[in-house]
Amino acid sequence: MEMKMEYFDHCFIERDTLETSDVVNGGAELFLYQSGYLTIKGYDDGVYILGFPNFEVRKALYRVVVPALTMKSNSEVVSAQSFLRKMMQDGNTAEAKKALKALITDVPYSNKKMASMDMEERYRLIMSTIFRALGFRVEVERMLATGRIDMIVEVPSFIYVLELKLSNNGGISAAESQIKEKSYTEPFKADKRKVIALAVELDEKGKGLIDWKEVDESL
Repeated sequence: MEMKMEYFDHCFIERDTLETSDVVNGGAELFLYQSGYLTIKGYDDGVYILGFPNFEVRKALYRVVVPALTMKSNSEVVSAQSFLRKMMQDGNTAEAKKALKALITDVPYSNKKMASMDMEERYRLIMSTIFRALGFRVEVERMLATGRIDMIVEVPSFIYVLELKLSNNGGISAAESQIKEKSYTEPFKADKRKVIALAVELDEKGKGLIDWKEVDESL
């Protein structure tokens, strides 16, 4: 993928391109429209506005992309994701970590777009895609008055606040300190769901998830 998936939530395509049958040269937007992943949301002065028809279609497209991003077979991905979904819905972070480790064992370099990102950004893209493919609500790089949260993952009973750090940039220790110093869980205290802050350490050479730790901000 040469564009982040969020781009397709609200993208534009010229009328002439939309009406052509040349899927190969029509760009990703035309291919996704003709294959049913995108639908027409609006029209303005010769340009169509496209977007996902609904949540289920968006989730289905993320599922298609995950095997390519993780460089795993579809069967490997399906098995690990099913386990990851159950563990995160149960709040079992120890077992969820095992599943995520199985999915992220190597970060691909062959993709042109990925190659232009720094390593932490690659991890954010892969992890957010995995979580979105599970149907979780995901927000990346939310700005607060105190700083920027790397990732928020919402499931029915829990809100996960993730701070990512490469091993050569302080790892878990640095991520934990940042969560505490910047009070990253504070905006979610009014929510009825339990908030779990995770300090996440990732291999700087792209070898995947090293470890993560639940952070207690009261300590």
